[in-house]
Amino acid sequence: MSQPMEAACYLDIKIKRSPKITFRFDPFTDRLSRDIRNCLSTEFVRSLNLKRPELYRNAGHELLKKNLASIYRDYIHRRLQRYDSVFEQIEKHQTRIIDSVLTAIVIWNYRLFFEVHEQLEGIWHQSRGEQRQALGGLIKAAGAYIHMEQGHQQAASRLASKSYELLTKHRDFFSTIGNLNDLLDKLKAVDPDPPRLYSILDQ
Repeated sequence: MSQPMEAACYLDIKIKRSPKITFRFDPFTDRLSRDIRNCLSTEFVRSLNLKRPELYRNAGHELLKKNLASIYRDYIHRRLQRYDSVFEQIEKHQTRIIDSVLTAIVIWNYRLFFEVHEQLEGIWHQSRGEQRQALGGLIKAAGAYIHMEQGHQQAASRLASKSYELLTKHRDFFSTIGNLNDLLDKLKAVDPDPPRLYSILDQ
């Protein structure tokens, strides 16, 4: 039996004329930026879960049909390119990607931190005990880099500190990350240059 169709998120995105001039893609202060980011990320995670990359590609293409300024169009193009790269890596290593952390590592290494957050959050809601705490640490690490990308130092520092504490406490859960110490060092220093995470996929 086929699954019921979900409402396409891009149908709800309206382009309104505004006196405010937006010079950069900022989901924290610009509603349209936030809607586009959330729509693409939602479709990307659905694509991962269903193994159907056409879902995010269709969403991106439909968004590009709208009368969008270049900052939005550039973001969409960059995101679609990275999503394609993630899917290529996942298909290449599909027999070796055995858990959600390995999937998150692939996404992380393309600096898709909001998507890491979204991909792990669904699993986090269903987890308990140490797994829940550990995943929360990696989600907060992604959150820290989301804020660092926008120059939100205070919020980034707060999340980095919480992430550092959780990842350190539950480091045994992340045996698949070969250079966890590099991530911990970056979080401790609130270093805006995120580390590439190494795993069994690099062997």
